[in-house]
Amino acid sequence: MSEHEDPDKDADSGDEQGQRSSESGSMGSDDGATDAPPIGFRMPVGFSQSLLPTADFASRIIAPWQKQMQERVRSMLPEPSTYVRGILEPLNQRLQEQITSALPDMDEIALQVLGPFNERVHEQMASITANLPSFSIPSTDLSAIRDLAASPGMDALIQQITEQHARILEDFRSSLGPLFDTDALRGINRALLPPNLREHADEVHAHDVHEFVEQEGIPLYLVPRGRTALRLLRAKDRAARRRVLGDCYESLIEDCASVLENADQGAIGSEVKFALDGLGAMRAGHPHSAQAMFTVTLDTLISRFYPNKEARRSITNRKKGANVPDTIDEMGVREAFVWLPIWNAHEEFWKHKGDQVPHYYSRHASVHSVSSRQFSKRNCVQVLMLVTSLIGYAGQITAARRHTTA
Repeated sequence: MSEHEDPDKDADSGDEQGQRSSESGSMGSDDGATDAPPIGFRMPVGFSQSLLPTADFASRIIAPWQKQMQERVRSMLPEPSTYVRGILEPLNQRLQEQITSALPDMDEIALQVLGPFNERVHEQMASITANLPSFSIPSTDLSAIRDLAASPGMDALIQQITEQHARILEDFRSSLGPLFDTDALRGINRALLPPNLREHADEVHAHDVHEFVEQEGIPLYLVPRGRTALRLLRAKDRAARRRVLGDCYESLIEDCASVLENADQGAIGSEVKFALDGLGAMRAGHPHSAQAMFTVTLDTLISRFYPNKEARRSITNRKKGANVPDTIDEMGVREAFVWLPIWNAHEEFWKHKGDQVPHYYSRHASVHSVSSRQFSKRNCVQVLMLVTSLIGYAGQITAARRHTTA
């Protein structure tokens, strides 16, 4: 038996044969609705990351405007003979350099202003494009500037073109105004944050949460409470984050209990009951027993979402140094917040290859190498958070499905 493939090999094969209804995985719905969208619906590859700000994305949006502006300014210049072109070429180059230096820094805009994009921003962009300024250039009598090098009117021509160029840039900046609406950007960020962090929207950004769960096996969706989540986000390394788990052990238990005790067991399944049993063991001072209970409960939940073995393997077999799998990369932001830490908690562990048992929570080490290094209060509360986040997310999906079919 390979240690890091146990969620696939340990699961009851009969359950897999009885759950062929979904290839991408979905929680069952007790209300029997057939027209509700399945949980396994996938967005296009990279959708989750695309909602977060990147310099490349902003550059692709602004580039067409910049090109249009350069073409319009270029059209302002006369198209003279070869002799005259040789005289005006330095002027053309100078104007292009002025345009480049006057435009805003695209990387800075992406990092500080644009933020996560949604439909509302795309609508604003369409409006901006439609309202880009237009202008006309007075015709130039080429015969009057046959000898531009010696013409006393050359300075006046340069001044005229420079003033028109300045007006173009000013109109362009005015057109970008809606993108800098602070209230709109704050609302977009708040909508993308997990529910437990929305009241702290002025202190954290959605892309910070995504970056955290992309590298950690600690969830931030629904649990923990906002202030504890901020402490985890601000912790400088894994050791510091584990200290937060230890310092907030009791409050983390209560945060998870609040979600689990209000979960609809009839709609979600018996996993809620076993999670509550594990919670009782923790409160009674038996974290090792609770950690074992939460680990197998997590296995069962994952199998219910992903009954297909091959689809499940992308979640339960995380290679060291691997990129985020397509299964998660195709998810929406909220769904990715839930599954990324679960994927990280399934980092490969090979006991027979001499891998050292990690101090941080590892599903595979918990199953294949029982030891005091792996079984601890911090790891117990970490896997409790993973189970709670997934159960709470399942409850939200079930409630949304019922609302849609009502």
